[in-house]
Amino acid sequence: MSDFDDTDESTETIHARDEAAGVRLDTFLGRRQDVYSRTFFQQLIKDGRVTVNDEMAKPSLVLEGGERIVVRFPPAENPWPHPQNIPVDVVHDDQDIIIVNKAAGMIVHPAAGNPDGTLVNALLWKFPELPGINGVKRPGIVHRLDRETSGVMVVAKNDRAMKSLANQIRVRQMSRLYCALVIGEPDWEETTIDAPIGRHESFRIKRSVGGQGAKDAVTHLRILARLNGFSLLRCELETGRTHQIRVHCSHANLPIAGDETYGGTEHRALEKLQHAESLPRTMLRNLKRPFLHARTLRLRHPESGEWTTFSAPLPQELRVVLDALNAEIDFEALLRNEIG
Repeated sequence: MSDFDDTDESTETIHARDEAAGVRLDTFLGRRQDVYSRTFFQQLIKDGRVTVNDEMAKPSLVLEGGERIVVRFPPAENPWPHPQNIPVDVVHDDQDIIIVNKAAGMIVHPAAGNPDGTLVNALLWKFPELPGINGVKRPGIVHRLDRETSGVMVVAKNDRAMKSLANQIRVRQMSRLYCALVIGEPDWEETTIDAPIGRHESFRIKRSVGGQGAKDAVTHLRILARLNGFSLLRCELETGRTHQIRVHCSHANLPIAGDETYGGTEHRALEKLQHAESLPRTMLRNLKRPFLHARTLRLRHPESGEWTTFSAPLPQELRVVLDALNAEIDFEALLRNEIG
């Protein structure tokens, strides 16, 4: 089962790099991770919980690069999720499981700074029977996707399903396949990254290979297409650590395009397109999320025990990037054939 991390009161020290020059403080903090919003950091700054070079700052402060930023996070709330009428794409629904195609930008369950507007809030509106399964805060939640990762997820509707699905993840039986666009073209066609992941030593929101409390993490990667300085990858999770694919790709010097937290910056992506036409450069500039999509989920149905596969098509904001890089490839057909 995926690891769930609650947030206790703590302090993070951040050293702004040169590329932070010209960026507002609240924007800089909001871009660094996928748990808290820019609005959340604005409130922390107003509450006096953020200092820059040991001085209280305003949200509108423009960084010059090189600053020492200290953020004091308040204790995590433990909200009781309430139903909200929020659109959610339900791919499949039966007496045991719900399959959703989660949109990028949606957090899976409530946490400090994001007490509502989550997938859990949306599901409670549609499926009022969920409370009580796996606790109050995360009813039915077996695994998670990062806020800016889109794609297919399974949710349990009863205790039997919860036990079955959690066990499938625990024994590494459930197949979770993603597609990712990374910056770079490696000299391999297929590889496995076996590198333990823990909390980053300096940045509390990030994870890193060999970080604090590192646990085993295994990701299988295969190249689906080489795209003039970029690679479209098939990523298969063997384990399910927080940010696993993003951390492993960055560790392999293949950061995911659009992933500002782990090195997939706009600047780095555009360096690969210096001599390209304007369209691919424009599409990369417009990419405001990591190019990571949970394409296919294969599991044993909790009731019948039969293998069942569910898929989610590539979102439009990701398709246009691929088409701009190579308009001759039918990427949806490629993904259907190679991932499902």
